[in-house]
Amino acid sequence: MRVSVKTSGCRLNRAESNRFEAEFTAAGCEVVPLGAACDIALFHTCVVTASAEKECMRLIRSQRKKTPGALLAVSGCATALISSESLRAAGADLIVPQAQKDEAVTLILRHAGAAVKVAPQATAAPSDGVSRALLKVQDGCDFFCSYCIVPHTRGRPRSLPPEDCLEKARALIDAGFQEIVVTGCNLACYRHSGLELPDLLSALATLPGLGRLRIGSVEPGTVELELARLMARTDNICHFLHLPIQSADDTVLGRMGRRYTSGAMAQAISEIIRLLPDVGLGTDIITGFPGETGEAFRKTRDFLNAFPFNNLHVFPYSERPGTPAAKFDGSVAVAERRERARDLIALGANLKRKDAFRRVDRPTEALVERFDKRGLAHGWSGEYLPCAIRRVPRDHLRKLVAFVPDRAEGETLCGALP
Repeated sequence: MRVSVKTSGCRLNRAESNRFEAEFTAAGCEVVPLGAACDIALFHTCVVTASAEKECMRLIRSQRKKTPGALLAVSGCATALISSESLRAAGADLIVPQAQKDEAVTLILRHAGAAVKVAPQATAAPSDGVSRALLKVQDGCDFFCSYCIVPHTRGRPRSLPPEDCLEKARALIDAGFQEIVVTGCNLACYRHSGLELPDLLSALATLPGLGRLRIGSVEPGTVELELARLMARTDNICHFLHLPIQSADDTVLGRMGRRYTSGAMAQAISEIIRLLPDVGLGTDIITGFPGETGEAFRKTRDFLNAFPFNNLHVFPYSERPGTPAAKFDGSVAVAERRERARDLIALGANLKRKDAFRRVDRPTEALVERFDKRGLAHGWSGEYLPCAIRRVPRDHLRKLVAFVPDRAEGETLCGALP
């Protein structure tokens, strides 16, 4: 059978889909791109925003028209938020609830008439477009920020036993992956057998053959300082922290239900930079949250300008029915939300170029992910900046290389191997 898997949303969804694809392959199926002729189409969905939910339904309806004879299955967060009736009306034949997500491939194949129980798989080997392995160690969140639907779609925190994490990581290393990205719904909630996230990362970093570890998004006000200290004493953990601060106005943060103030966040980031002068910093920002005045927005903008952020993910606020914020007063006009988002996206591009420029003439390590027509190798630095590298042998594809950038072209670090 030919199977296509369409993934929407976050890195955690991608990690789950990687597992689905590997399990379909192990069961004897051929995984094909979405749009190709297929017998099964699986949509692993995201509904974190209203636009993501709308796109999810559009894709299902579109696929139903393109492949009327295929089995169309839906998994992911949409199954917890959108009614089964609506999903079926859009064209879904099978809905895999979140509670049965780990058995999704077995359920889908059974529904298609193949009576097979699939053994869990980690992921396939590195291939075109897949150079970094995603290691899911945790799922669920109980922070219940006022704007967020995720705790309602993914449930309470659950953590994979550390020995299972290590076993899966060893398999990824043996498969040939040089970079492992540790991911979860709320990584800071990782707790198992008395171990927390820094303990797990410390153990993963000692695995023989590991190139480097990258840490996914970590909630501010949790373990970011412990992680920075671990990075400072561990050579193979990328010096990059993604801390979704969402806003730098304390009134807005309070209404969001966030667990820190802008002052506490500024102190933490300052300490992180002291520990790791070369650190790359990323963040998520929501613009136009209910009650965000022009002055509150300016505080956020000024905060971002004060630190060397090089990756901004900016989203205009989107009401999610079922969350407290959907009923808050002080609604900001949609046009203003979008305008503020455009402003910060432009600022983010500026900050990224600035960060690239400051890294010229500094030793850099990049994972080679592709070669262009000119023979230039392209990949990402440990600090999450794009790199273009000359004189890289073709057999270094999907390998780590060290070079010294001699210039920055926009946000891209450019240089050559010695």
